[in-house]
Amino acid sequence: MQTRARTLGRERLRVIAIIALASLPLVLIETAIIGQQAQAGRESIAAGRLALVRSAAGAADGFVAGNLATLHALTQTRSIRGADVDTVNTILRPIIQNDPNWLTIGLSAGDGWNLSSLTTAAHSVNIADRDYFKAAIAGKDGVGSVLVARGTLNAKTIVLAVPVTFDSGAKGVLSGALALANIEKQLNDVVPGSAIELRVIDRLGHQFIGPGSAGDTLPDQNALPEVRQGLAGASSTITSSDAAGRDSLVAFAPAPLAGWVIVLSEPASSAFALPDGLTRAAVLVTLIGILAALGIGWYLGGRVARSYVDLEQSRTETETERFRLYEALRHAPARVGMLLGPDLRFAIVSPAQLAEMGLTEKDVIGKRFADIDPEPGHRAVLEQVFRTGDPHVARESQTKVRLSTGATVDGYFDSTIVATRDASGAIDGVIYFAADVTDLVLGRKRVEELAAAVAGERDELQHIVNELPEGVIVMRRDGAVTRNRVADELLGRPFTGDQDAARSDYLPRRPDGRPYEIRDVPINRALAGESVRGEEMLLHNPQRNEDLNILVSAAPVRRDGEIVAGVSVFQDITQLRAFERQRTEFFSMASHEIRTPVTAILLQLDLALRQISRGDSSNTEEMLRKAKQRTKALTALINDLLDMSRLDVGKFALDLADLDLATVIRRAAEDYPTDENHPIRIIRSGGSLPVRGDGRRLVEVLENLLSNAVKYSPQGGAVTVEIGRERDNAVIRVRDEGLGVPEEERGQIFERFFRASVAKPYGGVGLGLYISKEIVNRMGGDIVLESSGGKGSVFRVSLPLQPVAVTSPK
Repeated sequence: MQTRARTLGRERLRVIAIIALASLPLVLIETAIIGQQAQAGRESIAAGRLALVRSAAGAADGFVAGNLATLHALTQTRSIRGADVDTVNTILRPIIQNDPNWLTIGLSAGDGWNLSSLTTAAHSVNIADRDYFKAAIAGKDGVGSVLVARGTLNAKTIVLAVPVTFDSGAKGVLSGALALANIEKQLNDVVPGSAIELRVIDRLGHQFIGPGSAGDTLPDQNALPEVRQGLAGASSTITSSDAAGRDSLVAFAPAPLAGWVIVLSEPASSAFALPDGLTRAAVLVTLIGILAALGIGWYLGGRVARSYVDLEQSRTETETERFRLYEALRHAPARVGMLLGPDLRFAIVSPAQLAEMGLTEKDVIGKRFADIDPEPGHRAVLEQVFRTGDPHVARESQTKVRLSTGATVDGYFDSTIVATRDASGAIDGVIYFAADVTDLVLGRKRVEELAAAVAGERDELQHIVNELPEGVIVMRRDGAVTRNRVADELLGRPFTGDQDAARSDYLPRRPDGRPYEIRDVPINRALAGESVRGEEMLLHNPQRNEDLNILVSAAPVRRDGEIVAGVSVFQDITQLRAFERQRTEFFSMASHEIRTPVTAILLQLDLALRQISRGDSSNTEEMLRKAKQRTKALTALINDLLDMSRLDVGKFALDLADLDLATVIRRAAEDYPTDENHPIRIIRSGGSLPVRGDGRRLVEVLENLLSNAVKYSPQGGAVTVEIGRERDNAVIRVRDEGLGVPEEERGQIFERFFRASVAKPYGGVGLGLYISKEIVNRMGGDIVLESSGGKGSVFRVSLPLQPVAVTSPK
């Protein structure tokens, strides 16, 4: 305590001595301070005035921006984009009536001619040469210079323009004339006193608000420095002299959106009245203060002395805490170090870092960082933090780590580097902290690689499943469903796992028509642990509105012995079942078609034998003739069956030769036996039709078409054979006046075993058209049903013509 008291007394005397020595120069120092304060006061006034003029400039830009926003909003309306002149005027009229700022608004096409305006007729004004139109048509907002308008507008105006994209894709411009009376009033309201003069100059240097701006001609202010600088984008305050030689404080700022310069000016004597008065008062107070300083010196000396003692105590405590911090940094588990001085010398380094480098503190402390770690990237980051004071934070930064063996390996670190400062606030070093996260990063990257590989395999598997010709559905325990494209096509509507909806949509039934219970559906049985193989079921396809025969297999999917999902594979066997029905019907019809003529032949021969045995031969010849006809019909059926067999085993051969199709067909048609109810007419146009084909087989095709035409014309009617040339093809048409083919069956008549519904009462096995098409196709031609209806059918046979005419067969 005695030491503290002696220290306080000594420091108090020192303070009093300092005050005494400082008294002499105090007047000079205080004078300088007062001068600085006066200057600061003037600068504060100027700064306030600059803030005021910038606020006014912001208000001007806000005025322009708000009205530009109105135009932009209008461009999004259907009427503007559709360039509907009547509707546009209907929209614009209330806007102009309700907003006093707008004098007029017009819509112009891309060539500058007005499409709509409330003050002028359409296509009467072209603004293509106006700067605001050029800006808007280029896709920017256009702001024109200030105009003194007379006539219908009779006001100071500024024109705003925005781009429009019409629905047709054409470009246009929506522009409007704004009256400046309201913004002039708003700006005048911003000015706090009558001594401050407001002037507003447009981008051409014309003053349109302020003294002398009420006439028809706007004053040109381009010569004024505040105007030139403001138009160049600068904002500042200057002191200038007016015409009478009086100094004025001038503040100016640009309104870049409007293209204006806002100027506020005030006589300097009025503007700086407050700081000048304060300066005079400060001088007086300074004198009083000097006199009072000695009186309070004793008191202040005691306080300063106590502060000094407290400061010394705080410094001691700070050094203690600094030592503790050093110890904490030295023993941190991460890479921690402190580097001091511009050359970044080690002051602290953690044992963890020393162990990695195979060094000791003695090898590192006091050495430059560049001597210990030659990696230039590390040194550059540390030097940048020391130079700028900005902290550096990096997460999972990849870097080279030097091991004790001298080798370098890649590592990942979360690092933070901050600057340290001395008592004066100057940067005197840096502290770095780097936590090794190499194992964490490498582990995460491995997980990401595995996830990517799994995703790739999953996508590949999904692609393979999508390409399978069978439908595949996988349903998990939680109801989640995975399916392929074929499943969606067969079901007609995607199966989402909703069992009730699926039952309603697909109507699952057994082949005998009994509906499935939900628990009996194969995939649900698979989820219950049952394997289903080759079970046939009927499903309704709601998209095609037809029932399908489906062959389904299903099995459970197990993981660790537990069923986690069920998989169902199914294929459409509808066509297979239809083919089986046709085949069954074919064999039934074939046996009937064979048994019937054989029975008739036996009957005719038996009757003939009986008559001969009685010596009566009057009807024998007729009976034998009918037996022969039956034999020919049976032979034709057997030949069809043999041809079908040859087609199946690939032994159906043609005897190709160059021949005249017209002659072959004409002779075959003329020789075909018929009756008076079915006369055959031959229409031939042009000359020979050289083709390469099998004449016998072509006659067979024609006879099959003629036979069908006669057979399926029970009411009689002519059969017409047309022979002609169409482009590079020889064409044969056979027309009849018979039953025709139902529209829904026309695409199937050339299929094996198929017989139209109207043809079933008339016999046949459904092979004639199938074999005929195979014959014509193998000759490079085609046979089609051109038309069919209530007035008969037209079959068209075409074969490619040969380039050289051939000799007609004799």
